[in-house]
Amino acid sequence: HERLTQRFVDRRTSVLMRRLRENAMLEAEINAAGDVLVEGQHVGSLQGFRFTPDPGAAGEAAKTLNAAALKALAGEFEARATRVFDAVDDAFALANDGVIRWLGEPLAKITAGAGILSPTCRILADEQLTGAALDKVKQRLDLWLGQHVKKLLGPLEVLEKGEGLEGTTRGVAFQIAEELGVLDRTRVAKEIKAFSQEDRGALRKLGVRFGAYHIYLPLLLKPAPRSLAALLWALHHGGLDHVKGLDEVPHLAASGRTSFTADAEIPKGFYRAAGFRVCGERVVRVDILERLADLIRPAIAYRPGASAGEPPPGAADAEGFVVTVAMTSLTGCSGEAFSSILKSLNYVPAQRPGPAITAPLIPAAATEP
Repeated sequence: HERLTQRFVDRRTSVLMRRLRENAMLEAEINAAGDVLVEGQHVGSLQGFRFTPDPGAAGEAAKTLNAAALKALAGEFEARATRVFDAVDDAFALANDGVIRWLGEPLAKITAGAGILSPTCRILADEQLTGAALDKVKQRLDLWLGQHVKKLLGPLEVLEKGEGLEGTTRGVAFQIAEELGVLDRTRVAKEIKAFSQEDRGALRKLGVRFGAYHIYLPLLLKPAPRSLAALLWALHHGGLDHVKGLDEVPHLAASGRTSFTADAEIPKGFYRAAGFRVCGERVVRVDILERLADLIRPAIAYRPGASAGEPPPGAADAEGFVVTVAMTSLTGCSGEAFSSILKSLNYVPAQRPGPAITAPLIPAAATEP
């Protein structure tokens, strides 16, 4: 077998060496799998603008194959650069590993820019991609990346610029943008307390919702915007190679999970950028946490003998509330897991006698017919 392989390598090498000595134009053929054939001889593979020599060759044979490939691929690099430059936006995609791919082939990796919403990209290419061809690829990918961020996180760019906003309102808008659309309310509690209705209205017009725990943009909680936001957060907090959760957290978010078990090795800030909050042993989607607060708030506020109307679900006969199925269904967990969520929100579990209120203790206010 080794003798046959050597004979094949020698024959392949001799064919290519003869063509190189003749200084002839070498014809390169690249199949759908990326295999590169020069003058009918397999010399390696090409992905994007990176050539990998055939690992089966060594010594002089490897040098010959590489020289033949580089000479034959010079024209292919130029042609590919033109095709990339002319490609439609749908031909490109950004994956959770931070790599921009063109028709599935890696072309660049995103890097941190001047601002969190303005990433740049580093071209993944051999030295043979130079001059005008390199400029074409870089220009097209920079344009696509900017449009991609605008398409998925455009409302944040509006908040960052703050046009039409003044003073404290503009400052809060900027913080929302810097936190990629999910801002812990405690960070701006003082400012929000001083807001007028006009201030709140101005931010609501820009898609902002004021929740019990977060100031956020509901429309940006979809998987695609949050996946991009998580990437951008990672770029500015250690880099893509040093932040755990880049693949699994967006995957869990895309699966529709409203909560899942927290991983202590994943930064809380990364979870927040992905649209979640660490609550005890669970990680809960921020809009689900706000809906949970909307269920708990009226149950706590109800006072038997003082509140009119039907008691809300979960109302108790004293201070506090009773956990309902609706509450646990929201988060997709119960028992100790759900209890850890409530504890993280500063609720203290207590065993008290008596059932939840099931009927009003004072009549509802009469209504006109």
